[in-house]
Amino acid sequence: MTSMDLLNKMKQAVRGGILTREPLAGHTTWRIGGPADFYVSPKDLEDLRSVIDFSRQEGLRCFVIGRGSNLLVSDEGFRGIVLDLSEAFRHTAASGLRVTAGSGLLLGDLVDFCIRKRLKGIEKLAGIPGCVGGAIRMNAGAFGVEVADRLEWVRLVDFSGTLLQIHREQILMKYRFTDLPADAVIIEAEFRMERGDAGELARTREETLKKRREKQPLSLPSAGSVFKRPAGDYAGRLIEETGLKGLRIGDAMISKKHANFIVNCGFATAVDVLRLVEEVQERVHRMFQVDLELEIQLLGFDPS
Repeated sequence: MTSMDLLNKMKQAVRGGILTREPLAGHTTWRIGGPADFYVSPKDLEDLRSVIDFSRQEGLRCFVIGRGSNLLVSDEGFRGIVLDLSEAFRHTAASGLRVTAGSGLLLGDLVDFCIRKRLKGIEKLAGIPGCVGGAIRMNAGAFGVEVADRLEWVRLVDFSGTLLQIHREQILMKYRFTDLPADAVIIEAEFRMERGDAGELARTREETLKKRREKQPLSLPSAGSVFKRPAGDYAGRLIEETGLKGLRIGDAMISKKHANFIVNCGFATAVDVLRLVEEVQERVHRMFQVDLELEIQLLGFDPS
């Protein structure tokens, strides 16, 4: 079946927006990435299930892009369907100390919502790019706070179209990791908060954002921290000790401000970034016998 045949068939099954050969560079915080065969924005849960059903019938891979942070997309792009949930799954609701949020909501918007409701618990997550679903999937955290600390349950749709609700105690969550099913789409979650003072919470948020501005290279596109923190140390410190700050390959550069960031100085490619990643891993291993593990996710690369 040709791409045009697939597109026409998909349009009969899906009500949401469908783009073909959509450059993913426009949907990632690194501003890097080739085209996706199909870029789909489901209108609601029923529509999401239709997309999943279509992908299963046609043997197409699906990937939820979130807001494209923490992600390096191949220059060749992605063969399959990229799902954007930011249109249909960005709701918020509060009931007492419980907050429900859609997976497509920006994490920063959830922080702001909780502050307005005088709910304490996630204000130190302010400034983390990305959406709620991605933050849950990777157990995002900062300044001693992690998503795992407040999560109550997650609702997902698996790739058979089945709706699942998994409670926090059933999920293994550790540093930048959860064991949530890889072949399932997070659609919403509930968080348990504490009562707080709106003014104090807002001040904590602003202090957190100030620290990020001071320490992180926010003026150039990046994907956040490239490497996970090794046990008992910091990736940024190890990389800086190797003298690699400022090393540039093409338009990708190890930030001079924070060595665990690789920034896009203009027209960096995924290959540029990967070459820097390999150089960092090799140099750190040679000097410290430490194997740095990627925090970013790779999409569209040959698994070999």
